[in-house]
Amino acid sequence: MPGLRCAVWLGHAPAAPRPDVDGALLDGTERARAHRIADPAARAHYIAARAGIRRTLGAALGTAPDRLAWGRAPCPGCGSERHGPPVLLGRERRLWLSVSRSGPWWLLALSATGPVGVDVEEAAGDTPGGGVGPAVLRRCFSAAERERIAGLPAAWRQREALRGWVRKEAVGKVLGTGTAAGLHAIEVLAGAWPAGHRAGTVRPPGGGRWPVAELPLGRALVAAVAGPGDAVSGGDGTGRT
Repeated sequence: MPGLRCAVWLGHAPAAPRPDVDGALLDGTERARAHRIADPAARAHYIAARAGIRRTLGAALGTAPDRLAWGRAPCPGCGSERHGPPVLLGRERRLWLSVSRSGPWWLLALSATGPVGVDVEEAAGDTPGGGVGPAVLRRCFSAAERERIAGLPAAWRQREALRGWVRKEAVGKVLGTGTAAGLHAIEVLAGAWPAGHRAGTVRPPGGGRWPVAELPLGRALVAAVAGPGDAVSGGDGTGRT
């Protein structure tokens, strides 16, 4: 993606996870989060995903997976380091990263040119995992986007809403504030992004034009990557691990 130079990896938790082996790679914060996940299957997916992400980053950077550490850059909106874009610590050159997980699937993006955001969601036929219900549409989609979705055939609406959701989440992660940024103000299904296109630009709150691209991962997954820049190419930039 010209204007957004980053590497993207897609991973999948194994059918028989190894929580003891994988858990040894996690840091204290990750272990504490895993401990708070009540559902055993979800906990296993989380541990396997974090371990897979660490192994992938370690291989790419020539660093032992358990020695990787990340923090946050200051929020571009308020300057807080509590919710700014994630960055790798202890590197001579700043590297931004973004992670998303849906069930056993995980997505990782790494950028040396600036903040990056990714989001992935599972989709089963016309009923995406988790769904994008009326309350989410009202809260997170603009009036123009809701009108566009409502005008589609009923069988297409959920898929299009999910495509919009992952694009919004990706942009929100670049901002470093997630839904606090006001996702309804980030239009990705109307205006600057022609209907049906995999790539385009959006105007996030605060101005500027950012490239966003949908990653072609088949019918089972819907995903997008976003970051600051001036242009977008619709090419396939994914690597599977």
